[in-house]
Amino acid sequence: MVLMLPTTTDNGARLAAILPTGLAAVAQGIGADPPERIAAAAEAAAGPRLPSIRSFVMVVVDGLGHANLGARRGHAPTLARLPRKRIETVAPSTTGAALTSLTTGELPGRHGLIGYRIRHPELGLVTTLKDWEGIADRRSWQRAEPLFGVARELGARPVAIGRPAHARGGLTEAILTGAEYHPGQRIEDRFAVASRLLREGDPLVAYLYVDELDKAAHESGWQSGEWAARLERLDAALADLLRTLSGDVGVVVTADHGIVDIAPHGQVMMDADPALLAEVEEIGGEPRFRSLYLREGADPAAVARVWAEAEGGRAWVSTRDEAIASGCFGPVAPEVAPRLGDVIVAARKQVAYSRSDDDPRALAMVGQHGSFSEEERGVPLVLAGALEGSGFAAAIGEAARAHQTLRAAESG
Repeated sequence: MVLMLPTTTDNGARLAAILPTGLAAVAQGIGADPPERIAAAAEAAAGPRLPSIRSFVMVVVDGLGHANLGARRGHAPTLARLPRKRIETVAPSTTGAALTSLTTGELPGRHGLIGYRIRHPELGLVTTLKDWEGIADRRSWQRAEPLFGVARELGARPVAIGRPAHARGGLTEAILTGAEYHPGQRIEDRFAVASRLLREGDPLVAYLYVDELDKAAHESGWQSGEWAARLERLDAALADLLRTLSGDVGVVVTADHGIVDIAPHGQVMMDADPALLAEVEEIGGEPRFRSLYLREGADPAAVARVWAEAEGGRAWVSTRDEAIASGCFGPVAPEVAPRLGDVIVAARKQVAYSRSDDDPRALAMVGQHGSFSEEERGVPLVLAGALEGSGFAAAIGEAARAHQTLRAAESG
């Protein structure tokens, strides 16, 4: 018995369509012809559904799940009053995969950062957030061009706003190419930078990244006072920004994934059952989404059956080929497929899969993500400024469907 990975209506396509649709709205607002890379999105979303704006700000809050926000909305009066709907992030529901989709408009199967810890053909297992040393050709590893160059083609100024520590590094270079980087240490500083840049008057396309909530969730859980305090700071900074906006600036607030809290008794030690790892050479992914790389000659279907029999009550289990065929990653390029393990184990109960010799800091993490639960997959789409009360959410849906049709046709 193998329990196939679940799929959803778009597997993150609406998340990936946010920036292309925002660019199309800016093109319409400043009277520019949409470049080819967003032409399909612009055409699909055109008409009364797509508002005309001069500037677009995409606020990405790491770890702000739709369910998490709903449960703590009392700490976020500004976000609570704005139009909000649930969309879904990519698979796996992890930062490297989702941020890359947000800035490139492509799903993980195409851009290639298809998990947290994945296999590089020369370097072995590497994390998509930090392990970029030795990857000389970063465009062949992260295979999709970020969309900030499109903003420049339109005549808009592309900027990325984040912590100073993120100004340089492999992932920054891979997903923020083409954007000016403006640092701000605190959440409030970053929103102040956005406000200042908008007042300078040029059409602007801005990506503003907040990672403090995710850090608090990993350390203390999303139900902690630390997480709520950071949500309050985010909400207050957003309120300050919205008070300064001119009427032609559209703002979207979204996230890369949601969070589930895992109690100590939810830690499942994979090495406690020798049968589970008998054919496993390496373990990638993360505790909620394990990617198992097997020894040469091992049968993935047989290993998946062993895992399904042992863990089927609390995990989805699939071979790599079955996972790809499900469409959960979007169309997967041949070069990308080997980056995944031969067998995928994704937690569906409140558990996390670890080894007893893992880093103690990793074992101590409370907030987790990566899998397919409603809480992890669901992220908010909050519309503010010129987008509040508009048809922008519907336009994103149209753009996502058009892009899916185009990529399906390209995949044959």
